[in-house]
Amino acid sequence: MIYPARDKQRADRLTDRLIRLLMVVIERLMQPFIRVSFHRPLPALAKTEGQYCYALGNKSLTDRILLSRITRQYGLPWSEQGSETVSKDARLIALHMNHYGLKGLAEHRVSPRLTRMMAHLLEHPEQDIKLVPVTIFWGRSPGQERHWLNRFSDQRGWLHQSIKRLGAIIFHGRHTLVHFAEPVSLRALIATSPESTLINQHVRKTARLLRVHFRQTRISVTGPELPDRKQLIRQLIRSPRIQSAVQSAVKEQGFSSQKAQQKAEKYADEIVANVSYSTVKLFDILLSWLWNRLYQGVNIHNIEQVQESAKNNTLVYVPCHRSHMDYLLLSYALYNQGLTPPHVAAGINLNLPIVGALLRRGGAFFIRRSFRDNPLYAAVFSEYLFMLLNKGYATEYFIEGGRSRTGRTLVPKPGMLSMTIQGYLRNPHRHIQLIPVYIGYEKVVEGRTYLGELRGKEKKGESIIGLIRSLKTLKEHFGKVNLAFGQPIDLKQTLDTTIPHWNNDQNEGKPDWLPQAVQTLSQQVAVGINSTATLNAANLTALGLLTAPSFTLEESSLNQFIQLCQTLHNRLQYSGHAPINTQTSEQLIAEAEKLQLITRLNHHYGDLLQLNEQQALLMTWYRNNILHLFALPSLIAFCFNQNSQQSRTQLHELLQVLYPLIAKELFLPWDKAGMHQHVDNLLQQLIEQGVLTDNGEQLARVDPYQDKGVLLTLLARPIQPSLERGYLMIALLRHHGSGSFTTESLEAECQILAQRLSILHGLNAPEYFHKPLFKQLSELLLEQGYLWLEDGHLHFSQALETFSVQCRPLFDPALRHSIRQLASQPKARPLP
Repeated sequence: MIYPARDKQRADRLTDRLIRLLMVVIERLMQPFIRVSFHRPLPALAKTEGQYCYALGNKSLTDRILLSRITRQYGLPWSEQGSETVSKDARLIALHMNHYGLKGLAEHRVSPRLTRMMAHLLEHPEQDIKLVPVTIFWGRSPGQERHWLNRFSDQRGWLHQSIKRLGAIIFHGRHTLVHFAEPVSLRALIATSPESTLINQHVRKTARLLRVHFRQTRISVTGPELPDRKQLIRQLIRSPRIQSAVQSAVKEQGFSSQKAQQKAEKYADEIVANVSYSTVKLFDILLSWLWNRLYQGVNIHNIEQVQESAKNNTLVYVPCHRSHMDYLLLSYALYNQGLTPPHVAAGINLNLPIVGALLRRGGAFFIRRSFRDNPLYAAVFSEYLFMLLNKGYATEYFIEGGRSRTGRTLVPKPGMLSMTIQGYLRNPHRHIQLIPVYIGYEKVVEGRTYLGELRGKEKKGESIIGLIRSLKTLKEHFGKVNLAFGQPIDLKQTLDTTIPHWNNDQNEGKPDWLPQAVQTLSQQVAVGINSTATLNAANLTALGLLTAPSFTLEESSLNQFIQLCQTLHNRLQYSGHAPINTQTSEQLIAEAEKLQLITRLNHHYGDLLQLNEQQALLMTWYRNNILHLFALPSLIAFCFNQNSQQSRTQLHELLQVLYPLIAKELFLPWDKAGMHQHVDNLLQQLIEQGVLTDNGEQLARVDPYQDKGVLLTLLARPIQPSLERGYLMIALLRHHGSGSFTTESLEAECQILAQRLSILHGLNAPEYFHKPLFKQLSELLLEQGYLWLEDGHLHFSQALETFSVQCRPLFDPALRHSIRQLASQPKARPLP
């Protein structure tokens, strides 16, 4: 007797066993070649919440095997039974089912399992299935761009795909990245179109959402395909804008057409990057070793919002520039967080033999320090930057221009931001977001170099010999590093706010409103960088010890001061984005000692902590990293320096006068209304900490000889140098009279007198009399209406006199006397 149904069931069971055996064998063979990392934390999938179904982009046996292994290893649900809802094989679907013939791709259609699930849910409205999209990257190579004609001859048969996947597993399997998205309820998707009863409509909608998700995830992780460098240079040179610049060079500079073309090609070859995925992997290995030798850890803050922004936007990273390590550190961190390493604008001084080629293959493109007088170079560079942005490549540049020798955020240079805006105007459909990044070091690698420059030595250029000499730093340890990402700045929103009718301008050249837009964007970026600054052992101990007489404090006093600063920072979080610090003051002091940034003096009545002359000079750099975080608390404390009590109204009026003096210099985030709100919050915290008292009518400081009173005195001193510079400039103007100075002569005279004042009353550090700070001051006084220009000279009215009278009582009488004496000196020649 023949039993065909029983024979078929037996054959199906045998087939299932053979498939499972084959999958086990393949998994065992794959295992030595695979090391998995995750783009983001795995979602919390509870088996009791309903049935889950994983969605892959394409049908792939290796993807399915890896996904099965991950679910077993990490305890994620992998539904083996589901007869009541959908068939058991529906634990996994592939969005696209690709069928390959001998000649290539024969059919490309949506998974029928998705159709069956939708049909089941329409029949059983009480049930739900949650889709979990999973993207698997076998390596992170974005692939190479191909000529458009070659795309038609690409035959992707099953054998070709199998060999390609085998190569990816062998060569890139140890760099496998897996992205689990949050579960999506199919029942909720159906509910968004309740009027539709057709299965195909719901399937098409779900498939469309999954396609968008997979495309966005892939772009954020690997970025667009990489172009062939020679082809990109040819494309660049043939662009209408560069050809127009070539013709202008022929007319204005007398070049032959051939020579001008060759110059443009030479500039393009000097600039353009040559990104190689194999070099990026090599850098990842080398930098992992380097960071383990140099640092005790790299802490990354707020990366989640960057990962989200990367899905829909072209990202431009704008970090602060404190060290040569910034280039490498940011790219390394982004790569290890599952994001595309950016193309980095590097100074031409780094284009050294061998090193330059490696950096170029790692994503660097080189830029000259200045090309204002070379319009052909400017056209080539601007066109290349536009190409990067227009094709969606992540980009990175430093708006400060060079590394900060003072430790504070420098005034942004407008060039790169201006070219970014102009590039956006050429294609407003490309969404561009700028990502401010703060990079904080506990001990900077170039510390000795900066120390020499702070003492007046000239900056040395980069060279191979200097690079070899710097290898000795590998023997040292430099503590921890913090990378904090600020709130993304949407370029379109900034333009809409600043220039409401910017998109009505049809002028192909530079629009008239461009300088205003660049200035607003520069301010936003600088504020964004400062808003994410992090506290560490170096900058907190520097903030405390540099305010103390002789740079020495009892250990208990420094502990209390650090605790006060941490409390103010962690409870208020500056403008809401600054990462909090959870280390104890004892741990921070111990870390600073370990890094040899401070010195301990053992004493019978309690240890003393101090800075020697060399340490004190370098620690001004670390203090300036976070000076802006405590500018307002310090300003409040300064207002109680000479006047022990005042009403809230008096205090707010005084702060409204003083706040602009520090807001521009330190890129503070609050407008006047926001400043007053933040001041009220600070006052509440200072009262709770016992350094101020409030009887309902008057705010008063506690006895300055008590422990809490000493804390307020210490807190007042960090902001004092900024106020002294302003008071010095005003005193100089008042003494010599209205119309006595041009802007340049006033800034130069203030710089000379500030240098003398720093020697007489404090640390002789160039950051105290840094000339750009006086430039900012003169601009501020002009903006506020205290000064105005007439016939090239600065004039002032009674308003400046009133301002001086309001500020005078805040300063120590000895300091006021010194400033008056300095201001009465005959005018000197500017510093060389």
